[in-house]
Amino acid sequence: MRLLRSFFALNRRLSQTITPDHFHEANVFAAYHKIGAILLSHPNTNIVLDVGAGKQWHFPEHYKSWYRIKLIGLDIDGAEMEDNLLLDEKIKCDAVEQIPVPAGTVDLVMISSGIEHFNNNQKFLENAFEVLRPGGYLIAQFPGRYAPFAIANRLLPKSTSSKWLAASMGESAEHLGFTAHYDRTNYSSFQAMVRDSGFNVIYHLPGYNSSSYLEFFVPFYLVSYFYDSVLHAMGVRDLAAYNLWVLRKPGEADLPEFKLYAWK
Repeated sequence: MRLLRSFFALNRRLSQTITPDHFHEANVFAAYHKIGAILLSHPNTNIVLDVGAGKQWHFPEHYKSWYRIKLIGLDIDGAEMEDNLLLDEKIKCDAVEQIPVPAGTVDLVMISSGIEHFNNNQKFLENAFEVLRPGGYLIAQFPGRYAPFAIANRLLPKSTSSKWLAASMGESAEHLGFTAHYDRTNYSSFQAMVRDSGFNVIYHLPGYNSSSYLEFFVPFYLVSYFYDSVLHAMGVRDLAAYNLWVLRKPGEADLPEFKLYAWK
């Protein structure tokens, strides 16, 4: 078993080494941090709701003092937030059922790799819309429903998918593996829910790098990388492995100069 782990670790290093830097730099995770920093730095952003807050915030600690942010954490598992010391307030709840925050009081809702775990994303968007003030923003990044790993996660037995996750992600696997529903997380379906919930779309970025789940074996990784590259070149947004959305609740124009241009 130790030899097998070493073999997988070597393959992961090789796969990461042969991947061009821009492939990582242009992904939705990097964009989430860059655009999130812009939204956090605006002077009208004071109350921030981190949905699925978990064990840590995804931004530097000094942002809170620099930008005078009150950070509210929300998670269905209260124990996950116990050691998250950056949270000013911790709320244990199911964001699909309700978000127990006064309506119209939140400036920015953030959710990183969480929407895929909700069983009704229409209801979540409606709840987020309610707590946001007019002109408030929501930024979210999450896997697409038709990403290869998302399809495999739905089709494979839990025991099999857990073993695959452990092999493919190594030490980081313990932070993954929560039940995922991928409810309408492909581009066209999510866009319809956004429209129905009342949000305006400011920006959408598709990400096609699904190959990290196959880094544990270089031949598999190369096939997956080729598939991702073809989808990227074709721009098939419904088949994107990941999505980044920036949404805005209509209202006061508090960010008149903030513009992001959708993927063409």
